[in-house]
Formats: sequence, structure tokens, C-alpha cells
Amino acid sequence: MPIGSTIISRTLPECGWQARRIGAGFSPADRLPGKARLHWIVFPGVVALRGEITMTGPWPPDIRYLQLADLTIDLRFRRLIHAGQSADVPQRVFDLLVLFLAEPDKLHTRTELFERLWPGLIVEDTNLSQTVWLLRKALGEERKSWIRTVAKSGYVFQAPEPVRSVSEPPSAAIPAEPAAEQPAESDSTPAQVDAPTPSLEAARSTRSAWSRHRVRLLALAAIGLAAIASAWFFNQRTSPAEPQLTVALVTIEDDSRAARWPAELLEQWLGWKLASLPGINLLDEAQLAAGAPGSVKVLFLSSATSPSDPAKIKVYVRLRDRGKEQRLEVEGHRSDLPALVDSLSRQIVKRLQPAYAEPWPALELSADAAERYVQAAQAFKHGDWIAAVHLGEEVIARAPRFGLARMQLALAQARLAQATAAKVQMDQAVKLLAGSPPPVIELLQAQRLAIDPTRGPEALAAYAKLADRSPETVSLQLEYAWQLIRAGEPQRALERLADRPVNNDTTCICVGKWLLRANAYAVLSDPVRMRAAAKEAVELARKAGPAWNLEQADALMVLASANAGQFPERGTPPEFEQAAVLYEKGGNATGALEARVLARLSAPLPADGADPALEALLARANAAGYRGLEIHILIASANQHARAGDIAGYRSRLTQAAAIASATGDLIPLTDLNLWLMADDLLSARLSSASARFKQLSEMKLPSAQRMSSSLYAADMSLVRGEYAQALKIIDHAEGIFPPTPAGQPDSEMLTTLICLRSQALLTMGEPAKARASIDRCAKGDRESLRHLALSLRSRAEMLAGDRPQAKALLEQAEQALPSGAADRWVASLEDASLATRLGEFDRSQRLYAQALQPIRSAGYALLLARALAGQAENAAARGDWASSRDLVADARRLIPNDAWNVVARLDLLEAADALERGDRAKATALGSALHREARRRGDAVLELELHRIFEPGSMSGDCSPAEREALIAHTGMRGADANWLNLHSAVPDGGSIKTPVPAGAGSD
Repeated sequence: MPIGSTIISRTLPECGWQARRIGAGFSPADRLPGKARLHWIVFPGVVALRGEITMTGPWPPDIRYLQLADLTIDLRFRRLIHAGQSADVPQRVFDLLVLFLAEPDKLHTRTELFERLWPGLIVEDTNLSQTVWLLRKALGEERKSWIRTVAKSGYVFQAPEPVRSVSEPPSAAIPAEPAAEQPAESDSTPAQVDAPTPSLEAARSTRSAWSRHRVRLLALAAIGLAAIASAWFFNQRTSPAEPQLTVALVTIEDDSRAARWPAELLEQWLGWKLASLPGINLLDEAQLAAGAPGSVKVLFLSSATSPSDPAKIKVYVRLRDRGKEQRLEVEGHRSDLPALVDSLSRQIVKRLQPAYAEPWPALELSADAAERYVQAAQAFKHGDWIAAVHLGEEVIARAPRFGLARMQLALAQARLAQATAAKVQMDQAVKLLAGSPPPVIELLQAQRLAIDPTRGPEALAAYAKLADRSPETVSLQLEYAWQLIRAGEPQRALERLADRPVNNDTTCICVGKWLLRANAYAVLSDPVRMRAAAKEAVELARKAGPAWNLEQADALMVLASANAGQFPERGTPPEFEQAAVLYEKGGNATGALEARVLARLSAPLPADGADPALEALLARANAAGYRGLEIHILIASANQHARAGDIAGYRSRLTQAAAIASATGDLIPLTDLNLWLMADDLLSARLSSASARFKQLSEMKLPSAQRMSSSLYAADMSLVRGEYAQALKIIDHAEGIFPPTPAGQPDSEMLTTLICLRSQALLTMGEPAKARASIDRCAKGDRESLRHLALSLRSRAEMLAGDRPQAKALLEQAEQALPSGAADRWVASLEDASLATRLGEFDRSQRLYAQALQPIRSAGYALLLARALAGQAENAAARGDWASSRDLVADARRLIPNDAWNVVARLDLLEAADALERGDRAKATALGSALHREARRRGDAVLELELHRIFEPGSMSGDCSPAEREALIAHTGMRGADANWLNLHSAVPDGGSIKTPVPAGAGSD
């Protein structure tokens, strides 16, 4: 993090505060060693001395600038300068910095620092902890480690190099000086807490009210891991007319861990209340450190052993109210602290939002449960869902009536795809938190709907209502955009995001918006724009500094997922491991596990099919109860097995995944599995089962990605059945789901696949001009299978147009571009082999069929096997081996249903040609007539033209007239659509027709 985080002024001691008497101190204003200035400060009931003592260090007394590493210290204007930006630092904080600079590598005890910073003052112990915290924030994330805490002793300042005096700052971007030097602030007139001085970090990238935790919940949706939105993360709930109050909670560490938990409990309990209320924009410590525009009311929370009674603990809240520094405090024995924290939270809510002072549920948990809870809350805050569930279950076992813990547990369980358990916990949380103000109840109800996979439409409606009520509340608009993505409406989400203003968006808002866009493009199967959005988020988080490591990791995960999905041949994207390292640095073991799982899944399956590393990760996910990751591993592993040709392993993994998804009640992976099984049905020629699945899926309210996948399989199935008009209708409807492709931008991969299918249908239907336009778009796909398909389609188009040399050249290119994935390679090889046969390249065709046949047979994909056998039957017929051709035709027919038109038609054409070669003209004519009728009904112009080359006009029942035949050629331009490759002995040498008697009663069209 750059230097200059937002600085809040020192606290002001008041009557009734626990105080201590201290001695001499210093101020760098005059830099005169040992010289003190004393002022009387009078408050009701308190008389104290304020002393400022100045000192100098090992630099010349008239020097203005000090240089330490990349940091410049301006002694005159109390500024820190870095990279051309500066931040003013309040005097007491600057005093501490100068002391550290003057005496580095030395233990400064707390007692000594009190005596030197607050000479002659009665101040409270937390003043020093607060000042050290502020100095660390001023130095920035990258430099705060220069101040090392020595437990129960004090602090040591350890910089990477000695400080040196300089006559002026480095030439790189010297900031403008203040117009006039402001007088030093005294503790009697503290700096305005409600309007903190703009900092370097604020000048670079400010964080918004939209919580960073909410940003983190969005990031992994793009890789198929379900994310759940939380009312806990709503920070703005107001309509434009309501006043907005920005509040920051900062927990100060003053004592041992044993005395620290009450302050952390207060941060969680109070934070939930404030974040849920209208009119409050809540910042956490990290957000405040990054800078916040406008006025911020900072609440410093701390707890420490009572100086007067070591058996008790005091909990403090310090804030500025009505122009004065105020402190609220409670004190009690350990067992009393949860109730005292509850009381303190009520007092603060009453001060900040009197309209919502009541009602609130009681904080019902023991001290032991509270200590455990703060650990669970930290895991939840960092997105470590596995730890959050483990610790959360312990907490509710000890405190079954603690509603907030149940709500956070439910959210973590949902994140792990433990849907059934999450619903139970959320139902209990809503009941236990029912004694809250109405706005809080409304948010809880919306959250309850969102956590239930069966109530997605209701959840969307609930969030739409909240967003429409507060159109200027950015957090609600982003939350609603996320709900639209989850509901399968990414295009509407993108429109919603585009409506938000850009210039005033803070870093957090910008990161969140880019991650949401990446999610939307992932749902749209658009890895190009998904990658671009993820890169924007990565760069923003990187520039914001180490405090944004978790957000940067999330964005890297999305970026890596886009790369892995689009370019599987490139191997494992390095961003996965980069994300894992950042997750570990941020204390998120769950994220690190996810990253390494996805990294392993993006690698090819070992040659022997065994993957011990993946099995170990799967065991870890199972042991941790991470059902979502377990399902994801199994599905992706199934895909690995499929790519390797191990279809038995593929089906086994899918079956395991389905069992887990069914047991957890998670509908999203269940739907994905249905899609996978639909594809398996199609490849296995179970067309009736595939149709039934499509009908079931089409009746469901699916997310866009699943709707498009379903449409893709349905369009492919229509092509198999020869329902070309229906295929085009499905493709046109599916294309409407996608947002318009911006000018100059490539189509998404899913859309490109649909366009390639459209090209196939248009070529078959005799629309080559339209087909070529679609092929041009198809050729822009980055996926291996799409690049190959475009070449194959171009070769077919040239062949049908009659340009055989060009068709052969393109076929050669297509064969060189065969995809690496097993199933993709099989399909591509069959297409190329069929083209090679029709171009007279029988050796190439036989080689391609032979390479694909055995693995296809092992996989049990009946449709592909039937295509391969039909192709071999065509080659046998072309060689004149009609006996082998008949056997192969019979084998192929046994594998497929009668409605698999694109294979059945090839087999019927071979049978008609076989009958002609054997002289059975009656059978040939009957077969040809039936084929001709079906070809015309389905719009199969290619088959119709082939039949026209075999049978002369009027020879088939319902045949076309000579003029109609010529018109069809003229309309389609497909003069290369013939059956010459069959080498029929009875065919006319110039490609004319076989003369066959017209059956009695036959007529023409």
C-alpha cells in the first residue's frame, strides 16, 4: 500500500476516563533538544498539563527534508511524500515518527513513549496504541512493518536503511506545498475526526462503502463455484433523500489476546447492526486506511485489563460527537462482558441512528463462546469458508441462540455448497434476529431467499425491490447486478453496471464492478471479455497495495479460469498459483485450496489415467466438507477423463458428483450434470433420452450459461435428426440471450459455437452465401475445436461449389489443426474423413477413420461409431467392395435410432446405390424416392442434389422436373454436390443421370 493512509486525530482525555500521569515528551516543531512548552488545559473535574517538548536527531537543525528508502519526510509541513503525492500527518503521530527516526533499532518502552509524547498530561493507555496504529497506516502497507511490536514491552523502529537528510525531495514529482503552514494542533483542540485529511492513498484509490468482503464473494462465480450474497455485507441502505453517515470501526490492540476479544466481539455485533441500517455507510479498518471521501465518523474500539482490578476487563469506544472527543466504556468480569458489549452497541446505535435505537435482539452467548466466535468471524471475514464452518459449528453448539453466528455459518455453508444445512441455519438465524428494526428484517428475508437454490426468482424480486427503492445506493445496485447474474440474466446485469457513474467510483466499487462484469461474461461463455474484465480488476487491486491481496487473488482466479477454459492446450495458467500464494498471505486457506485444485484440473490427465495429486485434493475437499469444490473436482475430473478417452472414468465421476449434489440439495450442479448427461445421451445416440432432458431443462428457469448450453446440445441434436429449420430456430433464440457484440470485438466462445452450427445447417440447406458469412465468424473462435471446424466447413463449402483443388488444400489444413481433446478430435476426424471420401482421397479417409474407430468403440459412443462405420461403408462402396459395404451398413444401423437422419440418410443412399449396382432398379427407385421426399421436407439440398445426379428427372416418385433441378443448382450454386465419389459403374461418365423407369402412378412435383 502506498503511504499516507487516512489519519485520524488524537483523542482528548475527559472527566471519568481511566488515566495515567506521565512526564516529558517532544515535538519536532522547533527541534530544540529538551526544551518544553507547557499549557494549562481545564475541563470539568480535570486539571492537567499539556507539554510539548522538542528534540533533534542526527540531522542538521536547519534541515527540512529527510529521506528513508522511497519515503520523503517534510519536517516543516509534517508531510509524508512518495511518488509525487503527499499526505499531511497529525502532529502527535508525526512526533512519534520523528522520535523513531531519531532513535532507530532501539526498544522504546510504552512508559517511555508516554513520557516523551504526552509530557505532563493525564491520558488514557489506548492513546499510544491508537497513535502507533495511525502511524502505521500513514506509512502504508509496504512500510508498516518498520514498526515492530515487542510483546508487553514497547516498539522497535527497524527501517531498511539509515535515514538521511536531503535539501529537497527527489526530483520525481515533487508535490505542491501547502499555501500556509497551519498551527500545531493541541490535544485541547483535536483535529476534525469527521473530516479526515486527504491522504496519498485516498488520492490514488479510495474504498467505497461496498464492503471488500462482498467483492470477494463475487469473484469465484466465474469458475463455477456457487457464491452467496449476504445482508451482512450491505453497507448503504438509503434512498437519495436520506442523509448518509459514514462510520468507520477501528479495533485497537492494547492488551494481551485474553483481553482483546471483547473489542473484536463488539466490532462484529455493532458492525452487523450498522451495516444493516438505512443511512449508514460502514467502513472497516482496511477501507478507512485506503482513504474515504467526505466526512467519516471514526469509532476506536479497544478492550484491556482494568488497571484498578486485574480481574476485570474494560471495553472502550472513542469517538468525536458534537464537536468533542467522547468515550463510552463498560467494565466487568469476563462472564459479564457479552452482555456489556451488547449494552455498549445499543448506546452507539442510539447516538448514531436514534430512530433505530430499538428494538434489537439480545446478544446471547457466554464468554467462552464469544472468544471462539471472534476466531470464526475472522475466518469468515477472510473468506476462509472451511475454517468458518468448522469454527461456526463449534460456536452455535455453545451458543445456540446467537443469531449472527448462525447467519454467518449459513453463508459459509452455502459457499461450500452445503445447501440443505445452510437453509436450516438461515431459518434459525432469521427467527433469532427477528427482534430487529424493520429494514434489518427485510434484508434478512431477502438473504434467506438468496441462500435457497429453489427460490432464486423470489430472491431476485426481493433484491430488485431494495435496489429500486434506493437507486443512488451503489452497493445495492451492485448487489442486484450480482443477483441478476445468479438468476441467469447476465445481459441485464451488464446493462445495470453500465448505468453506474464511473468518475466518482472508488477503488472498491471499481474492483467490484470489473469482477461482476467478469462473472457476467463467464455466464455468457465469453472468455475474451471475461479475461479483459478480470485483468482490470487485477490491476486495480495490485495498485491498491498488499491490503488488497485477497481481491487481487480473486481476480487472478477469474483470469486463470478464462485462460484455462479457452486455451486448454497451453497448460496450467500461472495465475492459479499466484492466487494461491496471495490467499495464503491473506489467511484464506480455502481460497488457496480452490486455486490449487483448479490449477491441477487445468493440467492434462496423466497417461495412465491415475492422478494422485488430484485424488489428494479431492480427499481434502471431502474431509473439509467443501461439497461444492468436491462436486467441481469430480465434474472437471470427468472432463479430464473424457478428453483422455476414458469414458468409463468420465461416467463414474459424473455419477459420484450427481450423488453428492443430490444429497446436498444443490440444484445448480444438478442442472449442470443434467446438461453433461444430455451431451452423453446425444453422443451415445440416446436421442429420446436427450430430448426428454432438453424438455425438462427448457421448462426450468435456468441461468443464461445453462440455457445456452442446453440450446447448444438441442441444436446439435436437431442437426443429427435432420431438423434443420428447427436447429436454426433454436440457434436464433439462443443468440438472443447474448448481449450485442461490440464493434471490433470477437464473439463469445459459446456464441461462436452456435454460429458454427448455423454454418453447418445453412450449407446443408443450400444457402452457401449465408453459410460463408457464418463460417467467417466461426473462424474467429480461439478454441482448437472451433478453429478446426471453420477450416472443415470452408473445405466443404468449396467442395460443394465445385472448387475441388481449394477444398483439398483446406482439408489438408484442417487435418493439421485437429484438436487435442479426445472427443473433439474424434468428431473432427470423422468430419475430415467424410470430406476426404467425397474429394476422392480414400487413403486419407481410411486412415482418419482407422485412427478414431477403436477409441470411439471403447468409449461406447454409438452415434460416433455409427458415423465411422457409415464412412467406412462409403469407402468400401467407392472401391467396389459392396459386400463389405453392406455389412458395415448393417452394423451401423444396429447402433442408432431411425431418427438419426444425418447417419440414416447416408446409409439409405448407400443401399440405393448398392441396389442400382446389383440391377435391382425397383428397390433403388423406392429408396431414392423416399430419400428425395424426406430431403425436400427437411430442406436437405445437398442430399437432393446428390439424388438428382443418380436418378434422371421423373424417375423417382414425386421427382423434380428438369427445370426445377436446374433452378436448384442455380439457386444454391452447389455444382459440386454429386455422388461421383461412389464410382457407380452404371453412371453416365459426364456426371449425367441413370435412367430408371418411373413406377406406375408416379407423378412429378
